[in-house]
Amino acid sequence: MKITYVTNSEGTQIDYESAILHMDDELREELHMELAPCTEQEFFTAYAAAHLAQFGETWFLDEENPTY
Repeated sequence: MKITYVTNSEGTQIDYESAILHMDDELREELHMELAPCTEQEFFTAYAAAHLAQFGETWFLDEENPTY
């Protein structure tokens, strides 16, 4: 199985499949309906921005040193 990495806003590489598991289900599905088809990186970046807008805080996987 090939691991796909995306890069967060701080330049840290994140395993995309693991990132999906840590997304809010409703927000993830809403974005999927809006953005598909798109790249994994585009989706990750859009999710991080949407998370900040909806919850008023940075998504922990978009921080400088995320632990997951």
